[in-house]
Amino acid sequence: MTRIADPISLPLIKSSPALESGEGESIVCHFLEPAFRIAYRGVLHIDARGWESQAKTFYAHAVARTPKALWLHVQRINLLAGMADPDIHGALVDLFLVLDGKGAALCKRLLALAHPQLQREAYRQLSDHLLANGSHDNLSSIGSVLSSGRVSHEQLIRFEESADDARTDPLQIASEQLAFGQTDLARETLESAVLAAPERLELHHALLEIYRHSRIKTQIAHFLQRLETVSNPAQKAWQELLHEIDKEHDKSG
Repeated sequence: MTRIADPISLPLIKSSPALESGEGESIVCHFLEPAFRIAYRGVLHIDARGWESQAKTFYAHAVARTPKALWLHVQRINLLAGMADPDIHGALVDLFLVLDGKGAALCKRLLALAHPQLQREAYRQLSDHLLANGSHDNLSSIGSVLSSGRVSHEQLIRFEESADDARTDPLQIASEQLAFGQTDLARETLESAVLAAPERLELHHALLEIYRHSRIKTQIAHFLQRLETVSNPAQKAWQELLHEIDKEHDKSG
């Protein structure tokens, strides 16, 4: 079982003299959303002891944003089962809607897991849904983050392709990637964003924090070589980070 770290609000980096200097006066500290770091998506049982309410909210938002990520649904349902939370009904509805008649074995296993937390009528409706091979008749939307709230033969949710994602700010994308422990992906997202819009100091700000934690000088040097092809308004901050890492190496040597 993976332990979810305490929720953290990320300004992605600690303040540094370079960023607080005249050059960095225009930097606005960009706080990313509270995030839970999950070691890897293969872990389906999440230990959220002490942070159950925050984890519950986190998973509801995550499922709403990425409904096709089945592992998120399973983590959410397992979390709510462990909490004995009646909102597990809505989590099951969301999974059933996404699968739309497929994945019967998974649905049956998770419905059996949730049975103790479900009222008799809610359990009957979900069981009938499986027997009807995905029919949405009489499937309640209570607690669901994906249902339109209508009960009919129509598909209750519709997946939009990447139009919205294309408009999503890279800081938001990187925040979500960090939330799931995808540090390398978040770094690559921010590197591409900085190269595309080097004037955005908040992108430098976020990327510097990732490098500050990784302390991999070769990666930093390689990225700075790429950054030489564009303007670099945060050059002092980058050089300061390299100097900080060099000092650590000198001490350890």
